[in-house]
Amino acid sequence: MDRQTVSRTGDDWDFAHLGMKETQGSTHFFHHWTAKFIPQIPRRVIERYTERGDVVLDPFMGCGTTLVEAARLGRDAWGTDINPLAVMIARAKTAPIDHASLSEFIGWLREAERNPDRHGARSAALFEGSEEWFREDVARAIRAIRTRARRLEEETRNFVLIGLSDLLKGMSNARMDRTIPSLPKGPRYKDKKHYWRLVDNERRKIDPFARVRAQLQRMQRALKELHGEATGRAEPRLHDARDLAALGRRAQLAVTSPPYWSAQNYQKMHLLSFKVLGLKEPGRAEIGRRAQDYLPDMEAVIRQLTEVLEGHFALVIGESKDGIHEAVRDMCVDHGMRLTATHERRVINHAFFAKAVKREFVYVFRYPA
Repeated sequence: MDRQTVSRTGDDWDFAHLGMKETQGSTHFFHHWTAKFIPQIPRRVIERYTERGDVVLDPFMGCGTTLVEAARLGRDAWGTDINPLAVMIARAKTAPIDHASLSEFIGWLREAERNPDRHGARSAALFEGSEEWFREDVARAIRAIRTRARRLEEETRNFVLIGLSDLLKGMSNARMDRTIPSLPKGPRYKDKKHYWRLVDNERRKIDPFARVRAQLQRMQRALKELHGEATGRAEPRLHDARDLAALGRRAQLAVTSPPYWSAQNYQKMHLLSFKVLGLKEPGRAEIGRRAQDYLPDMEAVIRQLTEVLEGHFALVIGESKDGIHEAVRDMCVDHGMRLTATHERRVINHAFFAKAVKREFVYVFRYPA
C-alpha cells in the first residue's frame, strides 16, 4: 500500500464530550504529567487490535496510561521510560500494595494532623537549598512523611512517595502560575493563573499530613477498584526505548505517544519531586531534548520495535508544521511496517497542547506487514 493511500474511518477520535471525570478516572489521576494522552486513545486501540492473552507494549510509557488501560482490559503489558519519576508513577498506578500497611500509615498521618509538632521531623532539611522552596513547618512534616515511608515494603513505599510527590509544588513556596517551579520575588505575590488572587506563603494554611492523608485515601480506593476489575499484569521498566530488544520481551501491540521534537523538560517541571525523592536525572539522554537528534533517535526506537513486535503499532503524534510527524510515520513504513489506518483528532483535552498542537494523528501499522 502506498503510504499516502490510507483508509480513514468515521470514528470520533476527538472525545470532545468527555470531562475530567472520564479522562482522569481509574488510577490516572495519581500524579500530574504534562502532555500525556487521554486513556480513551490507548483503550480503543487495545480493544480493536488485541485479544485477551495478548501482550501490549508502550516504549514511551510516561506515567503509565497505556499500562493501566491494558490491565483493565485483561491484557498483560510492559512499558519503558528513561525518566525514573515516570516509572515510579506507573508502578504506583498499577502494582499491588500492602493495603493493611498503607492503612496503618494513613492512621499515623491522621495522628500527625492532630499533633504536628510531635510528629514532625527535627530537621527541616530536605535537600540542599530546600529552605528556599519550603516553609520550615512544611519541610519538617514532609521529611517526617518521607522518613516514615521508609518502613514500608517497596511497592507500598513507592505508592506513598508518589502521593506525596504530586502535592509538593502546591505545598511549596513556588509560584502556582508557573509550569516550571520558580520562586516569587517575595512571600506575597499575585497568582496570574487563578484570578490574580493574592498568595501569602508565610501565612497560608498548609498541612502536609492532612493533604497526603486525603491523597492516599483517594488513591487507595482507586487502586482497589482497578485490581478488582483488572486481570492483566503491568510491568513498568526503567529502560531506554532505543534498546528495547535487550529486555527479551515481545508484544502483539505497541501503542505510544512519543516525546516531541521540542519535548518538555520533565526534570525541570518536576524539580521538587526529583530533589525530595533523590532521583537521578536522565539529562540530555531523554529523546526530544536535542532537536538535531530527534529523528535519528526515533529511527533507533522504530528499529527496535521491529525486533519485539508481532502485530500492530499505533503511533499517536501531533502535527508539526515542518513535517516531522510525517517523517516519523514514513520511517515506520521504511522499516517494513504497513500503514493500515490513519485517524485524525482535534486536540482539545490536553491543557498543554491547547496552544501548541491543534491536531494529532493516530497512525496504525501492521508488522510484519
